[in-house]
Amino acid sequence: MRDYELRAVDLKRVFRQFKKRLWMVAAAALIGAVLGFALYTLYSAIKSGNTVYRIRNDYYIIFNYKDFPEGVDFYNAYTWDGILRDDPIVNVALENLQGVEKQQIIDSVTGEILGDYRILTVVVTGTDKELIQKIADAYRIALPSFADRIEMLTRIEPWTDSQIEVYDAYTREGNAAFLGGFIGLLVSLFAILLYGIFDDAIYTERDWIMRYPDVPYLGKRDTDEYNANRSYLLRADGSYIELAASEFKYDIDEFERMRKSDGVIIRLSAGKDRTDDMDKVVYTLKKQDINIAGVVE
Repeated sequence: MRDYELRAVDLKRVFRQFKKRLWMVAAAALIGAVLGFALYTLYSAIKSGNTVYRIRNDYYIIFNYKDFPEGVDFYNAYTWDGILRDDPIVNVALENLQGVEKQQIIDSVTGEILGDYRILTVVVTGTDKELIQKIADAYRIALPSFADRIEMLTRIEPWTDSQIEVYDAYTREGNAAFLGGFIGLLVSLFAILLYGIFDDAIYTERDWIMRYPDVPYLGKRDTDEYNANRSYLLRADGSYIELAASEFKYDIDEFERMRKSDGVIIRLSAGKDRTDDMDKVVYTLKKQDINIAGVVE
């Protein structure tokens, strides 16, 4: 096994590999997010089978402060959420509904107090648009009648008559898109790292030196390293031919021209030229007794 196949981890090489394929990471994350969103949307449609509707109506509660100054502390959000599904209110609602079962009402109604303890929000949710509207209308009669039964309450007044709206309490499209994008990101990073293990392209000076130790690495063009190496290794008045692996041709006249020159400088496109091609160029030049003066990025 050759030495370059046993090379240690080169962070510069890894960075260049990653930088070259950064667009793949972005694309994989985007595709993952789109797929996550689409699959969740499809799953939600199959699971629910119907559009979810909701009506939110506010009611104003007037307490009997005169006889029960501490009564407000009893009727909190948790208490109302349970009372709205208890018999005193549900039975009155049933009297105003035809063909509706008690359990349907109980399953549909919830209560909220978001801030002011005097404002109770009754939320009716379900997949049957007509049923939801009927229950909401029945509660506009049933809930005010509850105040007549409780001495602690003076009266309950409907404050809003809201329109039905489309609603899905379990919507998680954003989470699904984020998860899909995150999975795409992880998979693409793992794929890049895995590919990097088997990638034999030349990315750094170390790659070149390990593969072709007898061919000088001149450095990147127009840098101090390149100028210093060229002035020391090459003749100032020398005649050198620059050649990229992609430009290499098997031409007798061209080989003769190279042999008459002071040497060939190979142009390296880091991470682009496959080493199989570069091996072929270096091997052929040596076999043709052509001097390889060095390599330049």
